[in-house]
Amino acid sequence: MVECEDLMKIYKTGKIEVVALRGLDLRVDKGELRAIVGPSGSGKTTLLNIVGAITKPTAGKVYVDGINIVDLSEKDLVEYRRKKVGMVFQFFNLVPTLTALENVELPMVLVGTPRSERKRRAKELLRLVGLEERMNHKPAELSGGEQQRVAIAAALANDPPLLLADEPTGELDSVTGMKIADLFRRLNKELGKTMIIVTHDISVARLADRISRIMDGKIVETIIPAEMKVAEEVGPSLHDRIVELEERKAQIQSEIDNLKELMAKNKISPDEFVERYQTLKRKLDEIEMELSRLRV
Repeated sequence: MVECEDLMKIYKTGKIEVVALRGLDLRVDKGELRAIVGPSGSGKTTLLNIVGAITKPTAGKVYVDGINIVDLSEKDLVEYRRKKVGMVFQFFNLVPTLTALENVELPMVLVGTPRSERKRRAKELLRLVGLEERMNHKPAELSGGEQQRVAIAAALANDPPLLLADEPTGELDSVTGMKIADLFRRLNKELGKTMIIVTHDISVARLADRISRIMDGKIVETIIPAEMKVAEEVGPSLHDRIVELEERKAQIQSEIDNLKELMAKNKISPDEFVERYQTLKRKLDEIEMELSRLRV
C-alpha cells in the first residue's frame, strides 16, 4: 500500500543545511495500522508530510497503491490529496465559524460532491465517531476530544484509502487521548483503512499492528507492540528543532493554500477566511521568527 525507498529530505535555513531524512525505507501493508515513534526532530512529521504530498522529498520514491507520487504533476497531486489521503493533525484545524457538520462537509465541497450527498455522508461520519448529538455545534462549543473526532470525520469525508495522523492525541489529556486512539483502532478494523500514526505516546503506539522507530532520519527498527520498550526522551538539539519547525511550517502553508482555494470557490465567507487566515499567518510568522533566531 505505502512504500518509501531511499527517502532524503534536506531543509536549508540560512547558512544551515539540515538533513531531516537520510535514505529512509518503509513499507506499510494495505489495511495496516502503523505507528511511527521517535524523538522530536527525528523526521517523523517530515515523513508524514511527504506521504501526504504536503512537501516533496529531496530524493527517493514514495509508492502509494503502486504509484510513485513523487513523479505526479501538480494537478495529479491535488487530486491525490483530495481523494487518496486524509490527514489528521495535532491542533484539529477546524474552521471556527462552521458547525461540526459543515466542517466535515468542506473536503467534499472541494471535489464537487452534491449538497444532499455531502450532508448525508457528513452525518453518517459524525455518527461513526460518536458525535451525532453534537453535529450542529461549533468548535468552541466542543471539547478537545470532540474537536479531534470532527477532524477525523473530515479526514474520512472523501473515503480515502489512506489516513495519516500527526500526533493526534498531543493536545489531549491521557484519558481522552486513549479514547481517540481506540477510535483509530476501531475505524481501522471497521473501514479497512491503511493508517500511519506519528506519536510520542507509547500507549497509543501499542495499539498499532507494528511500530517503526525513527532515529536521525532513518527507520532503525520495526517491531510488534509486545517487543516495545519505553525509551527515555532526550531534549531536542538545534538540528532537531529546525526540522520540527520546518515540518510545522509546511503543514501550515498547506492549510493556507487550502483555505485560499475554498475562498476562491466561494465556499466560505470573507469573514471566515480572514479569521482563519490571520490565525494561520500568525503561527507561520512565529515559526519564521524562531527560524531566523536559529540561523547563523
